[in-house]
Amino acid sequence: MMAEPLFDSAEFRQVCGHFPTGVTAVTAVTADGTVAALTVNSFTSVSLEPAKVLFCVTSFSSSFPVLLGSERIAIHILSQDQQDVARRFATSGLSGAQRLDGVSWVPGVDGVPLLPDTPAILTGRRDQVITSGDHVIVLIDVDQVHLKQTDVPALSFYRGRFVTPSRTATE
Repeated sequence: MMAEPLFDSAEFRQVCGHFPTGVTAVTAVTADGTVAALTVNSFTSVSLEPAKVLFCVTSFSSSFPVLLGSERIAIHILSQDQQDVARRFATSGLSGAQRLDGVSWVPGVDGVPLLPDTPAILTGRRDQVITSGDHVIVLIDVDQVHLKQTDVPALSFYRGRFVTPSRTATE
């Protein structure tokens, strides 16, 4: 049995906000054409062999049933100039199709929406969904990657707001 925490959820969220994260847009589509489009900052690579990534989403998200019903999912790494996409995909009360309105996209394998203006896209098949607390961990077996050469830094989130990295890595 877990002991009661000595903090509240607002304080926990504030502490976690001190860790900067990248910002991604996740899209999916079910066999009947229902679309999911959501902003996710809890994304990470898991394995190189086989190529596997994960992201987390609240189990009460309106996109969650679509993600469960979708075989293929796309994760888009957003650039610092794509805050509008991140905000739109995070807007509650809109369906996935409504979130895509006005956003440039093309259908990928099995119709999953792909945002071609993003610097990088990973697509693949949903592998596992693991429930933990009020979130689910969605593991993806990556079978396609799309990479654009760009000097524009990735969009980041830190302490409750979008931020721009102060400098970029050089090769």
